[in-house]
Parts: sequence; structure tokens; C-alpha cells
Amino acid sequence: MYRFKQFLEALEHYELIHLKKQVEQGKLDVVKEVQHKIKEHEKKHAADCATCSNDLKPYNSNNYTIMFGSEDFKKKASFCGLDCLEYFLINLKQDKDDVNAEKIE
Repeated sequence: MYRFKQFLEALEHYELIHLKKQVEQGKLDVVKEVQHKIKEHEKKHAADCATCSNDLKPYNSNNYTIMFGSEDFKKKASFCGLDCLEYFLINLKQDKDDVNAEKIE
């Protein structure tokens, strides 16, 4: 929200009026634009492997990306190969098991 407020503060009065009219007249669907931007972010791969920090080549078919987490707080991790993905998943499972064990104690 902070960046959105910064965006609004950067607009001139006439730009705010024009933006308001577009929203009211249905010419600018804010929800649709936000959903589109979210999809763009989800399609992007990270630049580095989450496990070994190697550079990821964008068009390499050996790159893997996973999304995980709750619906309102998705996390994304990209990997340079199956070995890094497997290592990440094993550690993720161990961390989750450790947290669950602490809750039981």
C-alpha cells in the first residue's frame, strides 16, 4: 500500500481527476490490472538457484520453479537442476518436521 500511496502522491490534480473518471466509467479495471501484474510476477523465474546460487539461464529446460505457501503469502523458488530442487525439498520437509516437533513438546 505504501507504494500505491507514493504513486498517488506523485500524480498531479488533473491526473487524479482523470484516473478517478476512468475507474468510475469502467475504462480502468484496477482488479484486472492487479491480477495481470500478479500473473506476470508468477511467470518470472529467479535469477539465481535457491539452493546453490548458480545463475539461471532463462530459457534452459533444466530450470525448475516451485510456488509454495499459503494462498495470501505465496513463496517462489527456482533451481538449476533436479538435484538442487531435491535438496531444497528435503530441507524444507526437515524444517517443517522440526517445527511440528517443537509444537508437540
